[in-house]
Amino acid sequence: MKIEKLESFYIVNKIKEHNQIKMELLNLMNELPVKSYKTNLENISNTDWILPKDFERKYLKMFYETIKPYMISIMSFLKTTKYVIHNGWFQQYTKNDFHDWHVHENCNYTNVYYLELPDNKMKTEILNINTGGIIDIDVEEGDLITFPAHLHHRSKPIKDNLRKTIISFNSSFEGVNINGN
Repeated sequence: MKIEKLESFYIVNKIKEHNQIKMELLNLMNELPVKSYKTNLENISNTDWILPKDFERKYLKMFYETIKPYMISIMSFLKTTKYVIHNGWFQQYTKNDFHDWHVHENCNYTNVYYLELPDNKMKTEILNINTGGIIDIDVEEGDLITFPAHLHHRSKPIKDNLRKTIISFNSSFEGVNINGN
């Protein structure tokens, strides 16, 4: 097997509406049943990941409408004609919570929106498979990161009495629009 390095990228969008939508999104999440999720690979205090896919998630409807122009901008950058959001969920991490190394299947991109990020040390880590090091992404609360779904990433254990809340979703970009028509 021959291995060649291929340049890739990640995208950080600062969601300008963050301060206006933060509390409403959190309130809509609070309407959902509290569900913790614990396996050998993750310990998450609250998530809707395990609720049925057809369970109404009002926060996602609002969130998807808010990020629509940002997704269109990514679509334009990628020179594609369409974007698809496959699914979305939220995760709230508190002290000792974590989500070990994983990838996202059946999509092109993984997206993480930092709804609450009280400490930058709590941000997502992405593994550089070529070097074994961590790709240091400069993010803050209110940012949406988009990166190839095959990249190994994790949420390290939370050490402090703080809460991190993310909205994650999988997306794909389809069609080719090389000439910008």
